[in-house]
Amino acid sequence: MKKKELIMIVGIVVIALGIFAAVQFMNTQKNKDVIRVIYKSTTVLEFDPNKDGEYWFDGSYGKLMVEVKNGEWRVTNEECPNHVCSSTGWVSADHYLPIICLPNEISVELK
Repeated sequence: MKKKELIMIVGIVVIALGIFAAVQFMNTQKNKDVIRVIYKSTTVLEFDPNKDGEYWFDGSYGKLMVEVKNGEWRVTNEECPNHVCSSTGWVSADHYLPIICLPNEISVELK
């Protein structure tokens, strides 16, 4: 084997290892997503979007619930006049949109 061929093989292996490491890093970062519920500019709760649950909050106008299921979350059962935050629907880290309930002064955001 010639020296140039050996250098090329080593270069290809180094590039492949670099790509593999980058993909692994991106996957571990994706799994560390945290959802924050903010009330009047203060974080009141942080939770893992991969653990199913229901979280109730008292806002300025009334109560609302954040439902988490299968890595997605949504606002439901809110007490506000227009129900804009519940019409946002299910949100996930892949299709992210902050959910904001202005009458309750509550926002649900991806950290």
